[in-house]
Amino acid sequence: MADILGPSNHRRKKIKIFPLFGVTSYVIPILIFSTIFDCFSVQCSNECNYTNSTTKCEEGKCNNDTCVCYPGWRGNKCNECYGKVSVTPEDGKNEGVIYDGSGNYSERSTCSWLLKASQAKSRVQFILNDFNTECNWDHVYIHDGDSAFSPLVAAFSGRIGRAKSKPRLKFQLSGNYVFIHFYSDAAFALPGFNISYIIDDCALNCTENGVCNNSICVCEPGWTGVNCDTMIAPSCPNNCSDNGTCENGVCNCKPGFTGESCASYSGLDIELIQPSHENLTGRASLSLVYDNTDSLWVLGGYRMRDPGPYNNMFRYDLHSAWWELVNDTEKSPWPWPRYDHSAVFYKNCLYVYGGTQGNEIVQDFWQYNITNNTWTVLKPGPKNVTGHTAHVIKDSMIIIFGYSADYGYLNEISQFDFSSQEWTVLKTTGSIVQGGYGHTSVYDEENGKIYVYGGYHANTLKGCVLTDKLYRYDPTTREWFILQGSGTPRYLHSAAIIDGLMITYGGNTYNETLQKCFVSDFMVYDTEFDKWYTLSTADLHLISYSMDRFGQAMVSVNDTVYMFGGFNSRPLNELFKMHTESCNYCTNESTRNSILCKLMRGCTSDATNSKPFDPNSTCSGYNTCHACYNATNAECQWCGNTCYSNSTAIQNCTPDAVNCTVVDKDVCSVFYNCKSCQENDKCAWQPNSSCGPLKTPDTVKANCTQKACSEYNSCDNCTNAACMWCSNLRKCVDTNSYVVSFHYAQCMDWTTKANECQSKPLKFNISVCGQLKTCSECQAKPQCGWCNDGNETGTGACLEGGLLGPLVALDDKKNGCPSNRWSFNTCPLCQCNGHSKCKNGTDICISCEDQTTGSQCEECAEGYYGNPKNGGQCKPCSCNGQADSCNQLTGECYCRTRGVTGKNCDRCDDSNKYSGNPKDGGTCYYQLNTDFQYTFNLSKREDSNFTQINFLNTPMSSDRDVDFTLNCTSDALVNITYKSKSFPEEKEYTSMKPCLYFKTKFEHKNHAFGGKENTTFLVYVFNFKTPFMLQISFSQFPKIDLVHFFVTFFSCFLSLLLIAAALWKIKHKYDSYRRRQQMIVEMQQMASRPFSTIPVEMERKSSPAIVDKKDHLDSVLRRRKKTVNKPSAIAIEPLADHKAAILTLLIQLPTGDADFSPSGQSGLAVGSALVSIGSNRKQSLDHAKGDKSKIRKNLTYNHPDTCA
Repeated sequence: MADILGPSNHRRKKIKIFPLFGVTSYVIPILIFSTIFDCFSVQCSNECNYTNSTTKCEEGKCNNDTCVCYPGWRGNKCNECYGKVSVTPEDGKNEGVIYDGSGNYSERSTCSWLLKASQAKSRVQFILNDFNTECNWDHVYIHDGDSAFSPLVAAFSGRIGRAKSKPRLKFQLSGNYVFIHFYSDAAFALPGFNISYIIDDCALNCTENGVCNNSICVCEPGWTGVNCDTMIAPSCPNNCSDNGTCENGVCNCKPGFTGESCASYSGLDIELIQPSHENLTGRASLSLVYDNTDSLWVLGGYRMRDPGPYNNMFRYDLHSAWWELVNDTEKSPWPWPRYDHSAVFYKNCLYVYGGTQGNEIVQDFWQYNITNNTWTVLKPGPKNVTGHTAHVIKDSMIIIFGYSADYGYLNEISQFDFSSQEWTVLKTTGSIVQGGYGHTSVYDEENGKIYVYGGYHANTLKGCVLTDKLYRYDPTTREWFILQGSGTPRYLHSAAIIDGLMITYGGNTYNETLQKCFVSDFMVYDTEFDKWYTLSTADLHLISYSMDRFGQAMVSVNDTVYMFGGFNSRPLNELFKMHTESCNYCTNESTRNSILCKLMRGCTSDATNSKPFDPNSTCSGYNTCHACYNATNAECQWCGNTCYSNSTAIQNCTPDAVNCTVVDKDVCSVFYNCKSCQENDKCAWQPNSSCGPLKTPDTVKANCTQKACSEYNSCDNCTNAACMWCSNLRKCVDTNSYVVSFHYAQCMDWTTKANECQSKPLKFNISVCGQLKTCSECQAKPQCGWCNDGNETGTGACLEGGLLGPLVALDDKKNGCPSNRWSFNTCPLCQCNGHSKCKNGTDICISCEDQTTGSQCEECAEGYYGNPKNGGQCKPCSCNGQADSCNQLTGECYCRTRGVTGKNCDRCDDSNKYSGNPKDGGTCYYQLNTDFQYTFNLSKREDSNFTQINFLNTPMSSDRDVDFTLNCTSDALVNITYKSKSFPEEKEYTSMKPCLYFKTKFEHKNHAFGGKENTTFLVYVFNFKTPFMLQISFSQFPKIDLVHFFVTFFSCFLSLLLIAAALWKIKHKYDSYRRRQQMIVEMQQMASRPFSTIPVEMERKSSPAIVDKKDHLDSVLRRRKKTVNKPSAIAIEPLADHKAAILTLLIQLPTGDADFSPSGQSGLAVGSALVSIGSNRKQSLDHAKGDKSKIRKNLTYNHPDTCA
């Protein structure tokens, strides 16, 4: 809601001070500004001010910057329609506009208009300038009469209209009034509607091409004549494209061409046959049957204006093109009118099964003998079902799918044997299919298959979805196969088959994203090549404006298709004859004789280009492993959750897939109803409200405990069972079945919430109006009116009725209402609910009595509760002294103390640790534990009524003082009392202390803590306003004794040192022990290593003389002699990687000048080193430089002697 600004905030000016050179220089501008401002204020006095803009009240007057709305409008800007209002053409004009307001309409809108014509039986025309509401849910209803109980003429919904033309509705009134009602639900809010109306003040029929004004038809451009039924001959567009001749401005096209200018190829030749029988009214969801004797039969169907038992069956003779009403015979009973049923012809008899009769889904089965004109009741079918289809195959009738009030969406096939007169529910094989409502099915006699297309399917327990799926059913093998979908989901369409081509038309395609309620497209499915085609429908509006439709019926007779009825905001009664035109103008003979060519409008049709055979097409329609391997007419293989033909299957399929041991698609997943789930021998209803497979075949299934929604008869028990309640029909349905239950706008108000029901549970025989207590509430309902009781204080009764009075007889003293006290679209001026009288000639209540308050005494005063509307009483709140007020409707007390709860504030909230007794002046306390700090935050919405909170604490230590701390975030007061065993009465410690920060100490010398006395402190915090927060604590921490503290501290410290020293000593001893043990282990390992002995030749140490002698040897010989004085290993121990080794050598120790080592010492030693293996090393001798000799070369040794 926009904020309303006062006058001071309107265009406020800032005043700046400038230096002036005289008084006149600033007085004159001020006077000019003041004059301009005054003029501006006068001009804007009729405008209401808003924060961001200045906007006029659309349907109201501005009073003190507040919009006061005219009757029938509400909102801050009076731009939302509401309630009922009378509309009378102004200044003698017979035209006007009805609209819902600017912008999008709001949720739960209910608006009604009562339009009065100056003369009875005038003709009224409605022109839909703009119309965009939620399809199937938000409707504009038009009644021929003064109330919602008058005959319903039309119910507009969705997005209606084209860019070049505006939809129109024209009919003759039965009286002087038209009642128009708009209802929107709680979901989408769309732009709404703008509807013009024109009332003809004469009895002339100006057709659809003009309006009557002063008894003269004023024709639209392009039309002339007394009744505007003659077109002015203009020139033909584009000279008929050289494909036809121009006759009176209309192109007469050559064979093979169509359109305004004969520019399009023709396909279906569509002929409109106007009804020749006055009783053949519009109807939808009917049955159209061909009896093989050149007659069409129309049975049943939904009718708005005449839903009675008559005019229910018609016969159309194909030769004479004449309609005949087949009167119900008195020789036998006859079925009550119904829609969404099925009908078939078999051996000179018509058979009618199921459907919706009134508001109930039935399962009765009737036979009509054409020869004898008699009806016979046969054995009922297995289930009540509606929205199904039926076919005759040999001597049986096949029933496909449908919706049942008890079993939900059915995916089963039922069969009636004409010979045995018995019903059977067939067990099918093949793919698992989803059952639905509003589909179409055709039987192809050439291949013996049934094709099922579209419809509404359940996808969750509470939801449903529109589908484009196409199924094929083989009645011989009872096998399902899934074919290619069309890509455009729809339901309530029609279908027929010609020469292997399934032709579908129209339907409802709304899926909460696409706003088209009605479509007018032809789609063709080729059963031979599994392919969809779309026919051009650009010129259909030339045949009939209302070609957009759903709920029509189609039947094929040889190569001709007949279509009748349907719904396009109103039931239709048009019969269309559709046959293919010749393709003789085509040069190709095969194309010329192809019916697909005739449908697709052209010689280059895809019919001549048949796509190559796909071997997978015979297998891809199976969606389970078992169905794939059990295919009757193909050899298939399952792999990767897909069924392939054996010739193209993937070769590496796992054995599990071949043996069908993989997890298959669950057959139970298609059931969303307990009864339908339990009926399947492989499924059981689970505790989580879903259908799942049986764990073991011998498992005993539990019974379905919850009743079907259709069994509830009141709003409360319906909504409490998670169902949907339609108030005007007093009908309860599943939430996933609204679109299949009320697709013809039958439900004018629905809810799924119990709190939106009336205050009391409605009995079956009590109307919705009877539960409304005020005239304003009553006047907002389209079917209700207010009967004033005559005391002129606002009391009365709400009754069903219209402008002329209630539905009950006026002389009925108990339920009737005198005409002078009846109000239908207005309310009496004084509306004080019987608790006050109004000032003379005003609607101002003088003084509300009986403990009531409000501008109309519609509320109970503070401290009282009840419903004072319409003379109701207010009772005092019974709150046990713990509350100042209560809920004005329920009487539930608003307890002012936190922790006190109950409807009458008569108990403590023990679940949150509050204790006490709030009765008889007591209260509740929160138990505080000692030595803890508590924080209480009272800022939630449910805390708004609290003004007090209480605490108690019982200290347990007798030798310690108690420290008390209380900290509050806002102003409050605190009282503290205490009591004990010796004085049970509370004693005051302090009172009326501010609570911002309060701290005190209770000494143990003055109070007996713990023990038998058990002193308890009680704290009362009060007089605060939420939001409010406080912190509170009781603590008994002891005082610190320094001597005792230091003695204890040092004792502990020394003890720790001694313990640490002892532990260190133990660790040291343990480490020494571990080293000794490790040394012993190493010595043992060394001693256990492998060893061997080798002989070593040792040269005696040479004397100096011998050495000098050797030095004088021939140098050449000395160079040639290989030196053997090099280190040699006595052992090599390779490592694991063989790249290094442990090399061991003998080392001769020095002996000095002696030849041998001194006594007691060893002359040899063993040395080891880590060396790399395989390295080359130059010789260690460095020869003297001199003349180079040829025999000199570098000596290298491949020896493992390179240290690593």
